[in-house]
Amino acid sequence: LRVSLFTLEKMAAGGIHDHIGGGIHRYSVDKFWHVPHYEKMLYDQAQLTVSYLEAHQVTGDRRWSDVARRICDYVLRDLTDREGGFYSAEDADSLLEHGKTDHAEGAFYVWTKGEIEKVLGEDAAKIFHRYYGVEDDGNSPPGSDPHGELKGKNTLIQRLTTLQASKLFSKTEEEIAKSLADSRAKLLEVRAQRPRPHLDDKIIASWNGLMISAFARAAQVLDEPKYLEAAQRSARFIREKMWKGGQLARSYRQGPSAVPGFADDYASLIQGLLDLYEADFDVNWLVWAVQLQAKMDAVFADPAGGYFSTSGADPTILVRLKED
Repeated sequence: LRVSLFTLEKMAAGGIHDHIGGGIHRYSVDKFWHVPHYEKMLYDQAQLTVSYLEAHQVTGDRRWSDVARRICDYVLRDLTDREGGFYSAEDADSLLEHGKTDHAEGAFYVWTKGEIEKVLGEDAAKIFHRYYGVEDDGNSPPGSDPHGELKGKNTLIQRLTTLQASKLFSKTEEEIAKSLADSRAKLLEVRAQRPRPHLDDKIIASWNGLMISAFARAAQVLDEPKYLEAAQRSARFIREKMWKGGQLARSYRQGPSAVPGFADDYASLIQGLLDLYEADFDVNWLVWAVQLQAKMDAVFADPAGGYFSTSGADPTILVRLKED
């Protein structure tokens, strides 16, 4: 438990966590979880939501549920299709300015010290700078920016607790927390005016299954109806748009793909439906899960044991592999 919570704590505090808009970037390029590869993947949001929810359930500590809630809210805001499916990812790179062609990794997410001060004003910025490790010349650790794209820029990383900040600035913890929340909201509003990273708007069955699980469990643990509704809408979308003739499509973008679902699409969606049933007790999710499992057994099961990842129907795939 100690090791697990320590890792979750450092990820939540690190620059790999989007402190302004919520969500977790794909991976860190340093050992401190500080500078990330700024891409955001749906499957990471889903699985980390579950990890933080379980940390909250084990400990009762709201720090972990707050991270889970911010991930879920990010997915609802930026990765949810109007029909209910969840998009795959947002890219790491984005344009430096509207109307220009220059782009850089992390451009949407990083800040100069001056930019923050201009938005927040001197007093709020002082607290924000110390809390999130903002430095005059940027805060990237040595070796983490080989292409110089982050020169003079800051990737926010939590350097203090609210208790430490309250002692440093002679304020209550509540005053510090409110100041930081207000500052994040202002910076989010300003950041929304920047050129956004490219959105990968494919809706992939397996990743949606993972996110259905995450939202269904978040609805229970956090008692949040909008998360249950998000899980239900995604499940309905897949059933209506991607489940045709007793076969699951791998993905959807302006229509279902011609590629049939792989074993992981069936497995993840079945798990999502089981978790969704435990959240709303709609037996139709169980009925569909049984149908999906029967199809998965018929198409992917190896009589010698285990499941192949692919169906074997495509003659261009020479070897059928089994993924762990």
